[in-house]
Formats: sequence, C-alpha cells, structure tokens
Amino acid sequence: MQQLKSELSRGEIRNLYVLFGEERFLVLHYAAEIEAACGVAKTVFDGAMPVAEIIMAAETVGFSAEKRLIFVRNSGLFAQGRKEESEKMADYFAKIPADTTLVFTESEIDKRTRAYKTAAKLGAMFECAPLASADLTKWLGFLAKKKGKNFASGAAQHFLRTCGSDMSTLANEMEKLVHFCGEKSEISARDIDEICTQTLEARIFDLTKAMGAGRTADALKLYRDMLFLKESPYMILTMMIRQLRIILLCMAHTKKNTPRAQIAKELKIMDFVIGEALSHGRRFTEESLIAALEKCSDTDLRMKTGLVSPEIGVEMLLISIA
Repeated sequence: MQQLKSELSRGEIRNLYVLFGEERFLVLHYAAEIEAACGVAKTVFDGAMPVAEIIMAAETVGFSAEKRLIFVRNSGLFAQGRKEESEKMADYFAKIPADTTLVFTESEIDKRTRAYKTAAKLGAMFECAPLASADLTKWLGFLAKKKGKNFASGAAQHFLRTCGSDMSTLANEMEKLVHFCGEKSEISARDIDEICTQTLEARIFDLTKAMGAGRTADALKLYRDMLFLKESPYMILTMMIRQLRIILLCMAHTKKNTPRAQIAKELKIMDFVIGEALSHGRRFTEESLIAALEKCSDTDLRMKTGLVSPEIGVEMLLISIA
C-alpha cells in the first residue's frame, strides 16, 4: 500500500489494478485514491458483466478526456465459475491501451486462476487484509487528530474492544464520538461507553468476564439485556462457545510460550484480546473450561430438540457455569 501511495503521489498511474480482501473499507479507500489521482470521469461495471463490454469500453475513444478510467466491481473474473470469460480477460490484460486504466475491486479471489497470475505480472495487485490491532490503534489516533481530538491512555483499545475491528464501523462510531465530545479534546473510555454501539462480540466478552469472576447476577443481566436487544439465544450461545474456546486455546498456547502475535494470527483475534482473555479466564481451569464447553454443547442439543426453550436454556447454562 505504501508503494501504491508513493506511485500515485508521483502521478504514476498503471493500466491495471486489482484490489481485494476482507477489509472492504481499505478496498474502497484505495479505489477512491486511484480515481482521485486519475482525475477523470469513470465508467463503472457492476457484477458479472460480459468481458466484451468491458473491453469495448476500454477501447472506445473518449470525447471529453484523454484518458479512460474503468471500474469493474465484483466481476467474479478472478474466482471459479466464469472460466471462459476469465480467460478472455486474462488475454486482454497485455493489450490494455496506454490511455486506459482498469480497476477491479473484488470480493472473491482465487490466486490459482490465470486471470490472477496474469494481472499480478502485468498490473498491480493489492490485498486489503484486516489491520492488526497496533495498526488500527494508529489509524484511530490519526482519525482523532484530524478532528482535533486524542485518546486517553487505553481508550483506543477500549474503542476497538467495544466496536470491533471493522474499519467502516469504526469510522462511523468515531464521527459519533467526535460530536459527543464537543469541545473536549480528549476521548475517554467513559465517552465510548456513553455513545458507541457495543458489538455482540463485546457483549459476550463482558458476559464471559462476569462468568469467570463468578458474578452470576451480572452475567444474567447482560444476557437479558441482549435478549431485550433482540439478539438470538442461539447466536449468544454460539458466541459464548467461541469466547470460551478462545480462553482455553490462549491458555494452552501460553503454556507452550507461543508468541502473542502468532496466537492472534492463528485465532484471528486482536493481540490485546489475548491478555484480556487470559485475565478473564483466571477463575477457570482447563478442566472447568472443558466442562463448560460440554455444558454448552448439551444445552445446544436440548434447545434444538425442543427439550428446553432457547431463552431458558441459555439462562440455565449461565447459572450452572457462573
């Protein structure tokens, strides 16, 4: 991405870009950067458009601008399922006119396809993966600074735990925070709790924390609050199982002295969550966690076979564990 920004700042525009990855915010952000650098009107194709139409647009001489900018969104040409069309597109990559820029923004990518391999050779491929927590924290600091704010110590991490790691969500919640804080320059954890929408994952995090501390009443209140917000008992149970598994796996990895960065990568969680998971799991032993997971599995079966209602089943589970 640094290479892309450097090239664009020098006015070096390539003929072919492919942007893809889980973090759609970055895909859209860098697509907008390319569009701004080109400085011309764009033609947009959405979905599985015939390759012939894309090629025709690329070859058509423009009347209002010397250059042509064509965006192709979610074409499926770099995944399985459009083999014949994908091959035609791959053949055309070497023939893109000098005054044409093709920008593909894709949700699905198969790196084994000839279209991918050819684009990687002739164009610029950018995979927009979710940022690590340290990079997200820096980005949040940058967003805050642009608005004349800064985070209090630990508040940025609290923001991530509360709102998750999706950058679009974080950007929207940041706007709410800025307006809420008004003239105040520092954003505190209390401000975040007051105005930001807590994700289900964050609520489950608090729930398992209460369970681990033996605070049954708090765990039940958190659960009933989630039901009030129309969360499904099945989803709550699924997320509980996930969180308990994370605590168990973090404990096992820690015993092996596995680096936290590696644990975070393997479990697909933010690295600071590892410390909090271990902290929340102090009242659990490995045996009690395994027993809790077995109780979750039994509750899931009883709910699905109609032996207990979903709402009551999860409530009874919480009482038995906490």
